[in-house]
Amino acid sequence: MALKPGQVTTKEAIIEDSWDGEPPLTVSGQLQTSAWMIRTALAEAGLTRDALGSHALGYELRVPADRIDVFVFRDAVRHVRELHARGQFQLASERLDGALAMWRGSALTDVTSARLRMKGEGLDRERTAAAELRALIDVGLGHYGEAISQLSELVDHDPLREDLYAGLMKAYYGEGRQADAIRVFHRAKEILREQIGINPGARLRELMQAILQQDEQLLRATGVPLSGDRVC
Repeated sequence: MALKPGQVTTKEAIIEDSWDGEPPLTVSGQLQTSAWMIRTALAEAGLTRDALGSHALGYELRVPADRIDVFVFRDAVRHVRELHARGQFQLASERLDGALAMWRGSALTDVTSARLRMKGEGLDRERTAAAELRALIDVGLGHYGEAISQLSELVDHDPLREDLYAGLMKAYYGEGRQADAIRVFHRAKEILREQIGINPGARLRELMQAILQQDEQLLRATGVPLSGDRVC
């Protein structure tokens, strides 16, 4: 319900998600007990007990999205992406630190339902995407060592992502390791051809040319801070 505030979640949907479609004989009583426990928790959090509304078909969480951490996190990451796109790397870094600090480990790990665990895995992917953004922001800030470490891991985990290769190439180049940046391009080219039969896209090829030619204007356009551009 917390993922759909303001919408009625039917009892059937709750049962399907909570017991993987195999509810116990006591399911009706367990639903009522769970609703009571949720209302108690909401009251302890400073909300009224009717923040959990009852309907003939199910229940509705009447809590504003800005009081639910997952929506606060998503809004923060959306704003960080906008700041990153505008080149406001320092502010983006500070906002992203705050967003990532909201996490206390993987989502929904304490549930037994396979369906709910799948939803938790979806939330974890959002955190992973934010971690990727952290690495790209570090490139923009000139924190190349940190970015190289993070992006190398991310590329190993997801070897078909051209944007990750681009970030790693920028980080190596910014660190003064042009040969390593070039090797990353050729690794990307080889993997993309072998696994999905395509060549690197235009943006990755343009970045490669800029690195080969040490074209400072083009490198700045691709987001690589150069000497004199370094931020903190």
